[in-house]
Order: sequence, then C-alpha cells, then structure tokens
Amino acid sequence: MIEINDTAEQILSRELLLEAQNCRDGWRRDALKRLLARADSRFRIDHEAWITVHHEDGAPLILHAIPLASPAMSTQAASAHTMLVMVDLRERPRPSVAVLQRLFDLTPAEARLALAIGAGRTLQEISDETRLSNATLRSQLSSAFHKTGTRRQPELVSLLSRVAILP
Repeated sequence: MIEINDTAEQILSRELLLEAQNCRDGWRRDALKRLLARADSRFRIDHEAWITVHHEDGAPLILHAIPLASPAMSTQAASAHTMLVMVDLRERPRPSVAVLQRLFDLTPAEARLALAIGAGRTLQEISDETRLSNATLRSQLSSAFHKTGTRRQPELVSLLSRVAILP
C-alpha cells in the first residue's frame, strides 16, 4: 500500500475495530487483507472489480478496484498498481456549515437546518429539538431553497451529498 487517505483509514479501522494510532507498522495492509477476505467476490490486481462486503447492521461497504497503467510501463509493471476506492454506504457524507455558508451564502441557522434535513430529520423533529417554531423553520428552509437553487427537500439533500466531498 503506497498511499491511503483519511477516509479509507477510518473505514479500515472502523471495519476491523482497530485504533490506527495504537497499531503497529503495516496494520493497514493486514486490515485490508482481512477486509477483502470477508468480501463476496475476489479480485485480481490486474483487473477492474467491484467488491461488496456486507454488514450485519446495514448497507454494505463497496470496494472498486481500478488497475492503474501508464503507456510507458510494461504490462507486468502496470499490474502492480491498483487504486482501491472504498465507499461505506452506511455513512452519510455531510458538508460543513462553513462550506454551505461560503458556497451558497447561507446563514449559520439556514446551514444547520439544511444539514438536519440532509440527515433525514423532519421539520417537527428539528422544531422540538431547537425550540424554533415551524413557521421560523419554514422561512429558513425557503431561504435555503432560494439560495441553493433547489425547490424541494430531496433536491436539497441531493445537493448536500454532492458538496460533502469539499473540505
């Protein structure tokens, strides 16, 4: 393993109940091997593959193996490099309040409301938790719709999931 991003490290440590900071050198490779052993299918390093690892408590972990090759590399050398993309379908990526404010000029209250809607909460649940009236929340939601160019809650949720990859 040459490179791993923070999200992949979190997935590996969470999947295998490890604490990255307390693990010995090479734990990522061992963790990935154990994770792949639980997969529904196998893959060869020199072939593209989609791999599913089911969880007992919900949606699966999806792994996409993509061979990387350069025209200058021989076939044998190219087969040694594979990118593995991991997506945990149990996770709901969320943008930060700061990102929403910067991208769409939302107020902090509008951004927090949008994130709560994106997390699947109803206006009534948000009202009960924040002690804001439904009228206030509807006004904030209307403003968030206008600023984001969306018209309905599902459109807003979809937009949030797309901008969640931004730092």
